Amino acid sequence: MYTFRVLLIVGAVGVAILAYAVYGKAGGMVRSSPPVDALTIPVSQLTARKPVKQIELEYHQPDLPPGPGHDVFAAQCVVCHSPRYVLNQPRFPRKVWEAEVQKMVKAYGAPITSDEEKAIVNYLVSWHGREDPSPAAGVHN
Repeated sequence: MYTFRVLLIVGAVGVAILAYAVYGKAGGMVRSSPPVDALTIPVSQLTARKPVKQIELEYHQPDLPPGPGHDVFAAQCVVCHSPRYVLNQPRFPRKVWEAEVQKMVKAYGAPITSDEEKAIVNYLVSWHGREDPSPAAGVHN
């Protein structure tokens, strides 16, 4: 008998919760959300309701030391890399800079001519690199 009463009470509470969910506090009809068309704003009216804000940022010439190849480096390399990115690299020898520039052309499709490659490598070596060690310098007698 006790189990029957518990089931009856649990069932009554369940029906009450269901009725409250369907009819709400005040009773009556189920509230429905507004039709989708009422929430849709045509794209042409988006800017009329809330204007688009535009900002303009100042252009700052990259801080690069002057030297032969500066303009080529600024025009070709700074398109994808910041000067800081180059400064974060070790002071590579010429062969490594040549390989890096070649990689940008071959692997990443940088639109750099062979004359520009040479100018860029010379510029990189002049301010953030070193010449390759001569083969004779490594020979000890």
